Amino acid sequence: MSAPETGPATWSSPAPPASAPSAPAARRSPLAVVAFVAGVATALVSALFTLAVPLVLSTSGFSYGALGALQLVNGVLGSALAITAVVTGSVALVRRQPGAALAGAGTALGASTLLGVVLGLVQGGLYQLF
Repeated sequence: MSAPETGPATWSSPAPPASAPSAPAARRSPLAVVAFVAGVATALVSALFTLAVPLVLSTSGFSYGALGALQLVNGVLGSALAITAVVTGSVALVRRQPGAALAGAGTALGASTLLGVVLGLVQGGLYQLF
């Protein structure tokens, strides 16, 4: 019986095509980016005004008028940014545009700020009642 012939066995896989089409990169929706930036801005504005309260009270001699003005600016600016985040994020989510995670995060941040503003107004109303 003869031994099987052994020779250089080379196995090669076929070469990939030279110009393989690549999938187009999914771009984020501008509405989703605006929602996220506005949502983060609401958090930053809120933090900035929270840190500014002790400074305003100490420099104004604990004037509650200055504190009220600061809270008014915080409420108006925060509400405008929050409404922007909620509206643009909701539109991006309803249209199912790319960047749903950014749109969802912006919408959530904006909605939480709006909830805080509404609760602050309710709290002020309760102070007037009692």
